Amino acid sequence: MKPQQPLTPALDAFITRMPKVELHLHLEGTITPRTLLALASRNGVEIPARDEDGVAQLLNYRNFHDFLTVFMTLARSLVRFQDFEQVGYELGAYLAAQQIRYAEVMISPVQYQRRGLNLDEVVRGAVAGFERARERFGVRIALAFDYGRQFGVDLGWQILEAAIRNRPNGVVAWSIGGDETQGPPEAFAEIFAAARSAGLRVMAHAGEVVGPASVWGAVDALQVERIGHGIRSIDDPELLAHLRERRVMLDICPTSNLRTGAAPSKAAHPLRRLFDAGVRISINSDDPVFFGTTLVDEYRLAAQAYDFSADDLVAVTLDAITASFLPSEEQAVLREEFEREIAALRTALRV
Repeated sequence: MKPQQPLTPALDAFITRMPKVELHLHLEGTITPRTLLALASRNGVEIPARDEDGVAQLLNYRNFHDFLTVFMTLARSLVRFQDFEQVGYELGAYLAAQQIRYAEVMISPVQYQRRGLNLDEVVRGAVAGFERARERFGVRIALAFDYGRQFGVDLGWQILEAAIRNRPNGVVAWSIGGDETQGPPEAFAEIFAAARSAGLRVMAHAGEVVGPASVWGAVDALQVERIGHGIRSIDDPELLAHLRERRVMLDICPTSNLRTGAAPSKAAHPLRRLFDAGVRISINSDDPVFFGTTLVDEYRLAAQAYDFSADDLVAVTLDAITASFLPSEEQAVLREEFEREIAALRTALRV
């Protein structure tokens, strides 16, 4: 990997102003420390922090398991319809400020089901916030259920029922996430088949902290359309060819991978190598508050550390529209809008 280079002012302005989509984003990981503290206070929930500096201290992870523990601890602050509406709306404002026009956002339903919350109310609250944000800022947000595989297959069926029931309320996709070491994809094959039959789109976290076998299982046994992370695919040339053939997209989150130790260093991260190998990729922020990043920052990192040009970033962005779970006719409209805006912006900035 080349040494990190400073961005030219023109490319930096282009990255900041270009329209974007984000396909791998966890709602719980977008909540600001201030909002977390306010929600905890409002709901009488004890969290191991009393101010924003305390929350920031919690976000110093040593490894992926530390991250999961903090993630689940802070998610306890969300209790009521109004909480989910608030964070949904704040997310929309945050996305719009970065020129993100469309996002697919995951929630972790087990965190709420195990605390006795009504998942229908959780969905309705989040979607109400998304709709308020769309009315004010024009940003569109779709919702996915991301099931923690460590909770087992039996509970997964119960959560899937809630996801299917809430398709009319805005749930578009089903995923598995959580502790990748605790749940090989193959165990969830029947659940994913049922999700597809019910009309949900499907994706899975794989190849983040477990090797290529996890990605093979997600692609072949679960028949996913996209893989969350998937960076360990680089270790298996046959898998790379399989991903190209199946046109499976890897939703890659570089800073997340560095912060959790999934990638040991910037130089070791395979973002550029996966792109050069012809594998479809999108660039994402995962849990931006937890990892101290934004999607704009991730694009800057791709340009500075991995030599992504304006052409490369445009190609990744437009392909992310095609890999999104929007209906094809809506993809076409969004792509045309992006192409028109990007062309004008490149002319103005000469990039």
